[in-house]
Amino acid sequence: MFDSFMHLLQAQLDNQLFVGGMVLGLVGLLGMWLRKVPGLLWSYGNRLFIVTAVIDSRNDLFGALITWLNDLPFGRNSRLFTVIQENADPDDEASANGLPRLLYSPAPGVHVFWFQGRLMWIQRDVSMNLQVVDTLRIHVLFGSRSFLENLLEDVLKRTYARLIDHTLMFTVDSWAESWRKADARPRRAIDSVVLEGDIRQRLLDDAQGFFEKRNWYASMGIPWRRGYLLYGPPGTGKTSVAFALAGELRLNLCWLSLTNPKLNDQTISTLLQKTPARSLILIEDVDAFFAARQKQDDRIAVSFSGLLNALDGVAAQEGRIIFLTTNHREQLDPALIRPGRIDVEFKLDLASRAQIATMLQRFHPDAEAQIATLVAELPERKLSPAQIQQALLAHGDLQQAVATLVSATERN
Repeated sequence: MFDSFMHLLQAQLDNQLFVGGMVLGLVGLLGMWLRKVPGLLWSYGNRLFIVTAVIDSRNDLFGALITWLNDLPFGRNSRLFTVIQENADPDDEASANGLPRLLYSPAPGVHVFWFQGRLMWIQRDVSMNLQVVDTLRIHVLFGSRSFLENLLEDVLKRTYARLIDHTLMFTVDSWAESWRKADARPRRAIDSVVLEGDIRQRLLDDAQGFFEKRNWYASMGIPWRRGYLLYGPPGTGKTSVAFALAGELRLNLCWLSLTNPKLNDQTISTLLQKTPARSLILIEDVDAFFAARQKQDDRIAVSFSGLLNALDGVAAQEGRIIFLTTNHREQLDPALIRPGRIDVEFKLDLASRAQIATMLQRFHPDAEAQIATLVAELPERKLSPAQIQQALLAHGDLQQAVATLVSATERN
């Protein structure tokens, strides 16, 4: 058989037409390969002499990089720039006239500049498919990867250094796939919230103790999670307490609304698995979503069992605390607030006389004796802290503020 094959091959090689066709095919293949050589060499040269980092707008680092570029002389003087309109900053002089704030940054395209003695350029592209994605490619000629890594880390550190006294607030992105930084507000001290008795200190001590006991939780085989329920009438400071606690403990505040139409059992589980480190997750007015396991809003795609599994299922993230708030604790299903999901409950009630006096004195610190007399005119448990604060803000005169509060109690 082998001899037959060799005889057939020799016969084909003696055929000039066959040999010519084979040679032409090989030349064609060689030509196709040679045409790719310049591209391959160019790509290799790029990798050899140019280091590149790619960041897109779905990453929080993107905003920090845009700010860094805007602060560079090239960014401030670029003749190709984009303009974004934002609400005026309270500290901006333009806000006094009600004017929006204009932000300028390098527009989509290629921009070349020098930085620390190195030639750099950025390529900014905007793509639109299911969502708008802004992509930034940063190139450094004759740079090392470590140079670009150090630059990116320094940009991030500088950005967060400006936010050291702020509470970072995260919300769910438009596709309910991840958390995005929505705002950064000045930290609020926990003692700025006027609560009855020792509730404030007990809450603070409990949360601090939770974060200090990671090893203890691990040694006991207990999931390192903590759940809190704040309940009571509207205006009693439930949301303020959560915000202030996040500020006091330097936590991120992740706000979650179950009415988000993109939120379902799968997405809520994924989100609660990848919250930012050291986070307080706030779900407000949970009674408005579920009562006796029944949905209270047609927009809710999350099932009651899906919510329970997300809160403390096997895959639920550890090292975070969850705050649920409600005006009607009695309407909550016991499964939602059982031990293990909710570890600590605090009732925030309408203001006692001690709370009223404390709030009045904060606005009028030099009227202690007068406040003691005026507070005696006000009944307990008739006014919310929010009502008291509103009256104090509306009237600079103490007696007028108290008169307004007296009228409010008579209407109640």
